[in-house]
Amino acid sequence: MGLNNRLQIGDVSNNGQVEIVDEDRLCYLVRSTSKGATGLRTISKSLLEEYVNYWSEHSDATSESARQSLSGRSEIDKFEYGYSSTLSVMAQMVLQSTHKVNNKVSCLPLQQIFYGAPGTGKSFTINQEIKGEDVIRTTFHPDSDYSSFVGAYKPTTREITMRDLSGNPVVEHAQILTEEKIVYEFVPQAFLQAYIEAWEKYAACDEGNPHRQFLVIEEINRGNCAQIFGDLFQLLDRNDRGFSDYPVKADSDMKRYLAKAFKGQSIRQAGAINSLYGGRDVVSEVLEGNILLLPSNLFIWATMNTSDQSLFPIDSAFKRRWDWSYMPISDAKKGYVIDVAGSRYD
Repeated sequence: MGLNNRLQIGDVSNNGQVEIVDEDRLCYLVRSTSKGATGLRTISKSLLEEYVNYWSEHSDATSESARQSLSGRSEIDKFEYGYSSTLSVMAQMVLQSTHKVNNKVSCLPLQQIFYGAPGTGKSFTINQEIKGEDVIRTTFHPDSDYSSFVGAYKPTTREITMRDLSGNPVVEHAQILTEEKIVYEFVPQAFLQAYIEAWEKYAACDEGNPHRQFLVIEEINRGNCAQIFGDLFQLLDRNDRGFSDYPVKADSDMKRYLAKAFKGQSIRQAGAINSLYGGRDVVSEVLEGNILLLPSNLFIWATMNTSDQSLFPIDSAFKRRWDWSYMPISDAKKGYVIDVAGSRYD
């Protein structure tokens, strides 16, 4: 039984447990909710087909009976059968069409934190999910602050022409001499680099969805998030279209840098974006550097270690602006199962 056209991006199970977020030729990317925790899972289409065939022949089956019957039958790694509950829901979505199509534009979580113990594959999972995407990566640590995350004036070297006392270029052997001098310039850091890249992708897009830009923050709770994000904290509130609900005014140094970076750029979708803000011309304000406003193609993903004591706490106001994906401790793909009074736990 083929899966072509049976499940589509945006489909959601009736119980809300499973949403199809993305797909390629071999896999579905699904958002799965269980016992109050939400996470992204990659589901093999060939494995799902096994479950579809099983459930078509065993309508009174359970996810556990499906797992026990199918695990080890094929070359598929036994570890993948750990997602039996998700696979069973998806199989019933295929067989009974008991799912609804999400009319909203479906996308990956705009802001997501992968959390868990060290070594559970948080960074690895992010790399797998965003393979082939444009990524800017940074790591927080106790000395991280706003200027090292966003940008600030820093001393840099610049090659300039040497001039004599009259202001004329110095020439030697028919060559104009140059020298390197220390100058102060506004230097963008990871956040501002990703921000500019995202808006430039909008400028390069005629219509439809622009290419995605990812900002990945490793070890987000090793730094003081309140100190590092500063007023950017407000930008993390996004509307249904993925843009910041509350634009933030840029300071004068940042404004000059942004205006220079966006010089000559135009956004063809400006009308649609401005309509989200009551007709206010926010796109012009962005391109002129007056305000900061996260576009819908800028994804901020992070990892968080939950085991060490030498970490900064994250307050609830900051937490609620992120999706959270728990990364459990792996059993090294050994298929270990704990049996407690007849109940089996992986």
